Amino acid sequence: MKTAAVAIDPLLRGLPSVDASTVKNQFREVAARAAQTAIAISRYGRPEWVIMPAAEFVRLEKSRRAPLDTLSGQFDDLVAKMQGGKSKKAVKSLFAATPAALGKAAVKPAKANAR
Repeated sequence: MKTAAVAIDPLLRGLPSVDASTVKNQFREVAARAAQTAIAISRYGRPEWVIMPAAEFVRLEKSRRAPLDTLSGQFDDLVAKMQGGKSKKAVKSLFAATPAALGKAAVKPAKANAR
């Protein structure tokens, strides 16, 4: 049974590569090279892992997390705003409203959107 060939990502093709047995037998030399630049480690001719300098890993992780940190900050700001005076009053009045008042409040924007 043949297995389908999986394309190798061009980013991995551009890296210097060593096979896994070389890493096993010559770790010190491979580690010295990896301290300078990322190295792909291949198994059966296909890149499987990448060794890179720790500083590069930290830089990549920080850039990956930056969008999430930005969104977290925006979320925290929104929650803080919702805890403020005007929003707090609105929530209290919402929970104190009668079913008839809630129905009336729901119909008003629906009618405006229908126009």
